[in-house]
Amino acid sequence: MWRRYGDAFYTLLTLAVFGFETIALGALSLSFLLGKATGIASTPVEGILLGVVISTASALALLGLYLLSYHFVSNLRDRWQAEHLDKWTEWWIGLALTGPGEPAGHAPDRRPLPRVAVDSVLSLLEAVKGEEGDRLKEALAGHGVDRWFLRRARAGHLTARLDAIEGLGKARLPHALDPLLGLFHHARPVVRRMAARAAAGTLAIMAPEPGPDGPHARFIDAIKQADLQPGVVQESLLLLETRAGPILRELLADPELSDSLRWVALETIGRLGLADMAELAAASGTHPDPELRAATFRCLRRLGSVPEAAQAPLLGAVDDEVDFVRVQAAHAAAFVEPEAALAALEPRLEDSSWWVRRAAAASMARLGELGVASVRRAAESHPEKAAREMAVQILLEADVLTPAAARLATGVA
Repeated sequence: MWRRYGDAFYTLLTLAVFGFETIALGALSLSFLLGKATGIASTPVEGILLGVVISTASALALLGLYLLSYHFVSNLRDRWQAEHLDKWTEWWIGLALTGPGEPAGHAPDRRPLPRVAVDSVLSLLEAVKGEEGDRLKEALAGHGVDRWFLRRARAGHLTARLDAIEGLGKARLPHALDPLLGLFHHARPVVRRMAARAAAGTLAIMAPEPGPDGPHARFIDAIKQADLQPGVVQESLLLLETRAGPILRELLADPELSDSLRWVALETIGRLGLADMAELAAASGTHPDPELRAATFRCLRRLGSVPEAAQAPLLGAVDDEVDFVRVQAAHAAAFVEPEAALAALEPRLEDSSWWVRRAAAASMARLGELGVASVRRAAESHPEKAAREMAVQILLEADVLTPAAARLATGVA
């Protein structure tokens, strides 16, 4: 309420000030041009100075009037936009709930829809699914919005193309999948990224079709052949939602899959929490690439599950030559049998890497009473000072030690 009337008061006050200045400067300028202000400037220099002052002041007054006019027109346009957006949203909701032909008042025929109508239905399609969403998509196709988006996505300047791809991503039209996959090879990275996001969102609502010519297979082929950054691929796989599992399974089953895509698949499995794929993910625990080994153990840690066949490679990786692999292996060891895990983790309290020492102590503290007892022994009697301090810190964070006891254990007054 304050903002509404405060803006109105500010606009009126500014208009009054600039209006007074404009009238005064207009009268002065007119007098100067008609030669009635010759007494003000007695020398040519003073005349030039007066002309410069009048011109500058007039320019500032015009600029102020332009800003006020722009502010006024923008407010009117925003208000008009909001009103029409609400009306179109009500119409689309009525169409989705009752079917075509029932709601009236806007566009019962097949004329091109105004932009505000397209924006409103795209916003609804992000939330409306099922039969209601299908009705909205049919209405879009009937008005040619899908063809308009596809035409702008294939040609036109960059801004229009990105706007069309974003619209297709919100609309999630199944017949737009292949044109979007074709944009995976576009010369501009931003177009490839937007197309990958839109294609993944579209595939997420499509029914799976088995076979090499199905939409899932076409999406996988496009991902493998496209020049996409790993972060873009991961974002696209996350947008697949419930459809991500079969695609990730097929990606990891490919022995010729590139290391970058394998890394993305492992990261996505962990982020989506696909526990049923833990065994498939654990197969990369012995990969020659340390990045993939670390990604495997990070994935198992996020899943909170280590398959029995992967426990031995995991515990062996706690002593890996690469420090970031040791870190992830130490974290994942918290989900292995306590006896075997403690035997592998306790020596890591003396590791040269602070992060490995911390990960080992944190995992030991998570292995039940036996693990907490081992961390407590390390805090009291470990020969290495760094190991004792790290164990005390972990016990403090786990609420096993009080701050006073932790200070006493580390020798801090």
